[in-house]
Amino acid sequence: MSFLSVSPLVAGVLLAGTAATVAVLYWLKPPPRRIVVPSKLLWDRLLREKRRSTFLDRLRWWISLMIALIIGLSVAAALGRPEFTWAGGEIPRMTIVIDNSATMATATSDGLTRWDHAVAIAKDLMRQGSVDGEFLILDTTGQAPALGPDDRRSALEILDGLGVSMGDPPQFPTALGPDGPLYFISDGVMVDDVPPEAEVISVYDPVDNVGITAFEVTSVPSVPLQYQAFLEVTNASLGPKEISLRVGGAGAGGLRDTMTLQSGEATQRTIELAGFDRGPVRAAVTSEGDAFAVDDVAFSFVPVRSLTRVALVTPGSVYLESVLAEEPHLRVRSLTPAEYDTAAVRADLFIFDRWAPEQPPPGPSLLFFPPNVDWLAPAVAVINSPTVSGWDPEHALMRFVSLEDLRVDRAVQLGSPARRPVEESGGADPDLSHPPDADVHVVVGSAELPLIVASDAPPKVIRAAFALEDSNFALQPAFPIFLSNVLRWTMDEQAALPRRPGRVEVSLPGGEVTDLEGQIVNTAQVSGRTVFAADEPGLYTVAAGSARLRVAVSLLDRERTSVNASGLSPRDRAVASPAALGTVGDPAEEGELWTILLVVAMALVILEWFTYHRRWTV
Repeated sequence: MSFLSVSPLVAGVLLAGTAATVAVLYWLKPPPRRIVVPSKLLWDRLLREKRRSTFLDRLRWWISLMIALIIGLSVAAALGRPEFTWAGGEIPRMTIVIDNSATMATATSDGLTRWDHAVAIAKDLMRQGSVDGEFLILDTTGQAPALGPDDRRSALEILDGLGVSMGDPPQFPTALGPDGPLYFISDGVMVDDVPPEAEVISVYDPVDNVGITAFEVTSVPSVPLQYQAFLEVTNASLGPKEISLRVGGAGAGGLRDTMTLQSGEATQRTIELAGFDRGPVRAAVTSEGDAFAVDDVAFSFVPVRSLTRVALVTPGSVYLESVLAEEPHLRVRSLTPAEYDTAAVRADLFIFDRWAPEQPPPGPSLLFFPPNVDWLAPAVAVINSPTVSGWDPEHALMRFVSLEDLRVDRAVQLGSPARRPVEESGGADPDLSHPPDADVHVVVGSAELPLIVASDAPPKVIRAAFALEDSNFALQPAFPIFLSNVLRWTMDEQAALPRRPGRVEVSLPGGEVTDLEGQIVNTAQVSGRTVFAADEPGLYTVAAGSARLRVAVSLLDRERTSVNASGLSPRDRAVASPAALGTVGDPAEEGELWTILLVVAMALVILEWFTYHRRWTV
């Protein structure tokens, strides 16, 4: 017999200490009470009768002592979780690699998942190992701790702590056990770099599956603030499937359709979202017998669609007034600089043309060639015919914007707030270095000569170092798109970031994450990023101060949807199919005595209580 929870030495000390404690307690006798009585005649007779029954009294005492010892030793032994040495096989060491890639969550014909079968088979294999053997449990997504071989109980705990990973790329582990048999339990879909010495056990079972393999909401480049969704549906079943498709969101928009796809066929659709209001968009497919539910839904987000208030402050600009008037989702209020009052004017976006107020506006702003004011970095020099050296295509303001033909006749060199404006420099050569503000990004131009800069610090500010009248920017086809991007970026209305289920990281420090129902999700802060776990598809909002990001968690992967693309040979599937293996119980419970010992202890406690009250024991 061996002990799983403690060493044999500790178990022996525990049992010996328990037996000694019980024996000492039984040998201890309380001191006799001294009582004054009028006569001892009755007590002498009682003592004579007592001496005649000494043997029975000692027998009762020994029976009570034995029962107490058995109870105490049973409980103490159960703490060590004893196990018979014959409960197990003869393999002294073994390594089990279990595949926990996404397709292992596929349901099989018996209602369990491939993962359930893999765990059951792993436990059955461990039963074949010796009780005092060494077991190494590894997985294909790195969830198992990087430890050496351990005893069976610890290996079972590691196995029970593993789960299917939807997002992590799987691969066969490189750190294997030193010797002993190597088993690999997999469905053969996503892991194919298996070493030849590994004995592969298949849990593959052909099933039906239809999934969404692409879903993205993007703005229409030629129409500001209008959006469309690109959708792809794939049939990964072994035969044709009839599929129901539904796309829904806020507002009156929506789509319901039915299609039939052949085995392995995929269809793509572009869905106009003109009838959708701002808010979440959910796409879902259903089909009979679908065995992989994670890829049946996908989420995204439609940004600004409601009426947006814009305050345009300009001495007169045909370009801005005409472009803004063509957008039906904007309510534009045009003001002259003399009519503008910072305390009275309220808007979602402020656009200042060749003018700026003395105090910053109570919201995000876009400025073209503003004069020097205290809340803006001053202009330190005037540059004639500056060269447009390029733009940042990765910035949200430049999405779908191309400025190949941009020409600027006059611009100003932007400095830092600590520098004096050019008219106060006393004729000295100005410092033409890039402003050192950490939250300012050059969107158009270069670090030496920024032409458009954007500040992330709330409220967001976008500043152009030139006037529209001094360039051909307003005549560019990309100008309306630029204004549309300004609206989305200043109000934190970018399209949702696509992520797969599992561990999600976003580059927004100190963020609070909520799901679609408004429930707060547990987060962690790692290297200036907000990290949270999203095990199921959904739309999440990450907010930090005035900054806001939306994260659309969806599977959207053809490889993971292709649950029948197993690389195992037909022989592997036939020899160790789930139907033949079935499921097995937990081998840790077989051969262990701790449950029996606890039952025995409880039964003896009840027996002792009964015999004590019947005066059969002491």
